[in-house]
Amino acid sequence: MASIALMLAAAAAPAGAAGIATGQTLGVGDVRCTDYVQSDNGVRLTGFFTNGTGEWTVLRSSAVGGAETVVFSAAAGSPSGAQTPIDRTVAPTAPGTFVYRACVVAKKIMKYSVFSITHYQMLLTSTSPTAVTDLGPETATLSTSATACGDRTAVTPGTTVRLAGTGTGRTQWFISVTGNTNNYEGNWAALLTTTDGGIDQTVALDPEITEVTACAVGFVTTGRITVSYELSIVS
Repeated sequence: MASIALMLAAAAAPAGAAGIATGQTLGVGDVRCTDYVQSDNGVRLTGFFTNGTGEWTVLRSSAVGGAETVVFSAAAGSPSGAQTPIDRTVAPTAPGTFVYRACVVAKKIMKYSVFSITHYQMLLTSTSPTAVTDLGPETATLSTSATACGDRTAVTPGTTVRLAGTGTGRTQWFISVTGNTNNYEGNWAALLTTTDGGIDQTVALDPEITEVTACAVGFVTTGRITVSYELSIVS
């Protein structure tokens, strides 16, 4: 089942869509949160939820990992299963600079045969000239075969990247090739490995690769795992 989730996740968003968080084959109760955006004028949440229903939230805190306040919530998806967009600007409710992140939780899902076809895409941005993005890790709580993919990272020839993360159970980790030149003839996954928890691995990318994203897949047979991970450029 996980291999199907991997193929779906690879096609979840167009190449070049830096900062977009995507996920596939969600189970009921699965949760996905973006990394943080630092802003002094609020944030904007855009994206969609398809083939299920759930809830969007935007959370605010004083620092990455700090105590959070919910500053926005709304229903996600629709009972019909139609792709339902979200486009909401969350104005600041207090003066000063804060960090924000967005989350979505799946409450009802649709299936094709035994596979969930519920998926989402979300992007959190700020118009502030002093905004800082890509702070902290990507996080998710995932059931079997559910996938969470993070920011698209542009790379140059000869780049080495590092995927570091934690997991509370068996997890499949992969670095997906989301951009390449016409000369690239390699696999779409620059890294594909399964661990019983976390990962800390560096990968020297093929010179023809122009963009990658890191993903985690729930590989447990029952229950859920919680993952936290980040893809960074080493050199």
